[in-house]
Amino acid sequence: MNEISFVISQITIAYKREVEMVNFYNEVYNANLSSFKSGDYTFYKGKLGEVVLLFCPNEMLGIKAEKNNIQFTVQVSNLDEVLAKVLQYGGVPIQEIIQEETQYKIGILDPDGNSIELLESIDT
Repeated sequence: MNEISFVISQITIAYKREVEMVNFYNEVYNANLSSFKSGDYTFYKGKLGEVVLLFCPNEMLGIKAEKNNIQFTVQVSNLDEVLAKVLQYGGVPIQEIIQEETQYKIGILDPDGNSIELLESIDT
């Protein structure tokens, strides 16, 4: 039997705080988001690593969630450097850095309150 394979091709985030979110993802993750219009709405498209990242206005989608119900994990090469950018561009850590046997990790919130887990592998 053939196995089905899956690859994430795009992450869509409904933004509320447009400028803060674009700056955060561009500066922290080098997303290179650029704007485009569709009707009355402004969208942003870029990349998060190799995955397409699309921002669309929250009011267009009518999302009513108080908190996000999905979290993604981002592997980084230098956690301290990325965490400094997170703080500089409006992100908030939601815990202290945790050291495990093979990695450091921390949970953060982006400017709209979406949770993201950052991981750095420990060279052994």
